[in-house]
Amino acid sequence: ALRDARASLARPTRPFTPASRSLFQQADTASASSSRPSSSYSLDQLKFVRDSFAPSGSSRESLGSTRSSLRSRSQRDCQSIPEFESLEEPELRLADVLELGELGVVIPEGKQGDHAAKRASSESKRSRQRAAASESEAAVLAGRFETSPDEEYEEGGEADDLALRMDLPEPGSDESASEDEVGPSLQGVADVGAEGQEDLPKPARPDCQREAVRPRRRAPKATSSGDKVLPSTRVLGEEWVVGLQQVVTELQALDAPNGSSAGKCVQLESQKLVPLADKVGSLVADLLQAQQRAHQGAPKLFRVALALMDQQKADSASLLRLARCTLELLKLEAVVEDVGERGASAAYLNVARALFKLSKDASLDGQFRQEGLVQLILALLSSSAPQCASTELRVFLVGVLKNISSSDDNQRFLVKQGALVTMQGLMRPASLTGSAAEGQLFIQIAALLRNLMAASKRHPQFVSLGLLDDLTRISAAYLTNEELQINISRVFSKLTVCENTCKAFSNVSGLISQILRCLAAHKGALSLVTRHAFVLGNLTAKEDCLREMLMFEGEDEGARIISGLLERYWQRDRKLAQLEASGSGKGTDAADCEGVLVKLVRLVANVTISPTVGTYLSSDPVVVDTLLDILGCKRMPESEELVLSATAAVTNLLFYDSPDNLLLTSDNKLLQCKLLRPMLLESYNVEALVEAARALGNLSRHQDARQWMVELRIDEVLSILLAHGDRDLVFYACGALVNLAADPDAGVRLCQGFKLRGKLAALLRDAPEEDEELMLVAVKVLSNLRLDPSSEESWPDDELSALREGLHRTCSTCENAPQPDQTEPEDAVDGQDNSTGVLQSREVLFDLASRLLSSLPTPEATES
Repeated sequence: ALRDARASLARPTRPFTPASRSLFQQADTASASSSRPSSSYSLDQLKFVRDSFAPSGSSRESLGSTRSSLRSRSQRDCQSIPEFESLEEPELRLADVLELGELGVVIPEGKQGDHAAKRASSESKRSRQRAAASESEAAVLAGRFETSPDEEYEEGGEADDLALRMDLPEPGSDESASEDEVGPSLQGVADVGAEGQEDLPKPARPDCQREAVRPRRRAPKATSSGDKVLPSTRVLGEEWVVGLQQVVTELQALDAPNGSSAGKCVQLESQKLVPLADKVGSLVADLLQAQQRAHQGAPKLFRVALALMDQQKADSASLLRLARCTLELLKLEAVVEDVGERGASAAYLNVARALFKLSKDASLDGQFRQEGLVQLILALLSSSAPQCASTELRVFLVGVLKNISSSDDNQRFLVKQGALVTMQGLMRPASLTGSAAEGQLFIQIAALLRNLMAASKRHPQFVSLGLLDDLTRISAAYLTNEELQINISRVFSKLTVCENTCKAFSNVSGLISQILRCLAAHKGALSLVTRHAFVLGNLTAKEDCLREMLMFEGEDEGARIISGLLERYWQRDRKLAQLEASGSGKGTDAADCEGVLVKLVRLVANVTISPTVGTYLSSDPVVVDTLLDILGCKRMPESEELVLSATAAVTNLLFYDSPDNLLLTSDNKLLQCKLLRPMLLESYNVEALVEAARALGNLSRHQDARQWMVELRIDEVLSILLAHGDRDLVFYACGALVNLAADPDAGVRLCQGFKLRGKLAALLRDAPEEDEELMLVAVKVLSNLRLDPSSEESWPDDELSALREGLHRTCSTCENAPQPDQTEPEDAVDGQDNSTGVLQSREVLFDLASRLLSSLPTPEATES
């Protein structure tokens, strides 16, 4: 019998099936598109590439034909994926359901009678074959499962026969063009009689003949997943074979009442499909646990799983389970050899498309993790097997992980399973080609990384792996890809929220320069500018070295870019305001434009903390004029955050008494007094009051500005604010009053009209003992008021008594205050120990309070 079987290798009995009809056809991805698939579809719209074993008469507009949604006869390359949309593929369809007889042979529809006759004539042959097959239990089981009575092979059975004779013609060959004339496309193990052999197409390549059947025993071999398959020491039990046959029988039984014609996929009700999916899951689990993992039943089980996935009424849980089973089976050598490398690639892609559609349902996030799909997907992305290396496949797989990573549990699980390392491996190919397909993959990777960085505790691992360097390199390689740049900026936004992570950015060579190049290349991309401005604002909030690095990078290139963006978006805001005034209403464009202005102005406020940068920008007319225009055009109720940021930026710029400081011109000082007055009078926002008081404190250092503040009665407002409950507001109001009290006329006016001395005495009496800074600024105001000798007679006794009480308390607080703790070296400011500064400030406070107390008139002098 074995001799006859070997001799039959040269006489193939099944019709030749071109690869273009294969369920596992892999579209050429050499020229992938630059865009991402759309997500505007439903689950029942997904189609799979048609199986090479589809029934006769199946629609050629199905999945794997050259007229499928992915390919056409005139265009064999994958269609492009729209860049700004999420992944989308056409309707989900898989292989049609198989009809198999007792021997595991497909029964062509309409030929049941012929098959019965053949089965009767083969009974005698089967009895003769049992004696020969008894030498090997594996051969017996293989024959019962897959082989026909006329064919019996050592291990692979008909699965080997199919794999060896499945020719894969090159695109554009004659065989590919003749697919319309080929026989049934779903009969993978068709029972074709010898009488039809002479009419069958011949194999295209002699190297696909049956002589290539592998021997019975072979050395351990690596599977497509990299696992070593040991030589079989036992075979699957009888129950497993019977279980698989039962599943096939149930599929046949469900198909029988429908009377479906050839070529139409049987559609099962959900309640009937669920138990079948569970049985397939059990069979796959048993197969994977058995030592005989290369069992020839795996290819048939693989086709059954695909056929069940093709059901449009399948529930999500069943589809997830079947997808897991399919991915597990594709790891087996027997399945890969049966379908071929291109077939395995197409099968992986089909399953990835289905999983991507399912991943859009947030309620299924947990099921992806529980079903074990996360580990399988990560393993596929890490695999170097040719059938797993398709860029399109990786785009869909990473897209699945991106979608399900919205769940906190999945985020933790992904990081634990090494998702960061896997993504890093995908970003570090031997050489970046810069192709559009690679760009789409990196878009998905960046979106996934953004989700995984939602928790700051994962930031150290991200930085330690060097992913910041990888993203910087990817950003430079795909500078013109706006969507990729936006996703990368989202990752940076998440990272820079954490102060500790911000320090790592200064250690990445070229990162700041790359952000500036990106801003220069995408000036009109509002979303990208907003996010990168947010990132730079976070980076410059604490790190002074980053402030100068940013602004003076490349011969002041950073300063010019930031200044240009500020002017550009302020002009756009004014145009949108004109449209709104004409009756168009305030739309989302105006809100978005104001949002980017907030981030840019905040960035200006942060970088001007540096004296070098602050002095430079204070002489920039674009920056100064834009800030003053914002304060003049915007109001707190409608544009609170923008006004606050602009006020903070003006305050910082006013600090620098440079001759070139445009804010310190006479006209601009008067303008600023007029702009800040409404903030003090009309705003109930404490933060706005604080920012206005800070700005007035810097502005009041100039005598002409103090005169305008008196004329506008701003000094009165500051005096009233001393009774406010907010500590910072009181502190900055006192700071402005220190300068105003230096003018005798202003001091007398405040003391007589607004009882300033009494308010300061109450402040010294009620201030917290540990707040020596607040007490010091109050004592400075009193000291300046005391400088005018003519005002001595105007100090009432009740005010003097309250002042003595407050000053005695201040001196006592300084004498009894504990010694400050020694500052750690890393907490020192400008290399100076903070404890030293505290002691010096306390000495100044005690000295001023003592001198002021001794200078006050005695009660006797007051009475006389």
